[in-house]
Amino acid sequence: MQIEWTEDLSVGVDEIDEQHKELFKRINKLDSALRKGKAKAEVLKFLEFLEEYAVTHFKTEEEFMVSCRYPEYSLHKTNHDRFKKDLAVIEKKFEAGAPLVDVMGLCNNLLIVWFCNHIRTRDMALGGFMKTRRYRA
Repeated sequence: MQIEWTEDLSVGVDEIDEQHKELFKRINKLDSALRKGKAKAEVLKFLEFLEEYAVTHFKTEEEFMVSCRYPEYSLHKTNHDRFKKDLAVIEKKFEAGAPLVDVMGLCNNLLIVWFCNHIRTRDMALGGFMKTRRYRA
């Protein structure tokens, strides 16, 4: 699933946008590896990246939310926690030897839902709120 970063995905906070761009780059790298038949090693690297990304990226967003007293903090953080739980399920299936196609299907579903429901709604709302507060990241 190749995806392209476009400016309509920008939340207007440089640090968050850069982290989102890195996620896109990693998704595309995994897709390329899958097309070349190098799936298993790349899936493991990708899952490790996603785990680290979830910690780093969510911490960044949550610190911004606290610092600007974002009123939707609790709901936004709940979304982050849900992603981490869903990712942990995928990692356990991979470690247990689930068929790679199943693991990739779960990753694709998680990321598609994530983009549709989180970045385009929750993160955009956070970026908009930060702009009203004239917050500069």
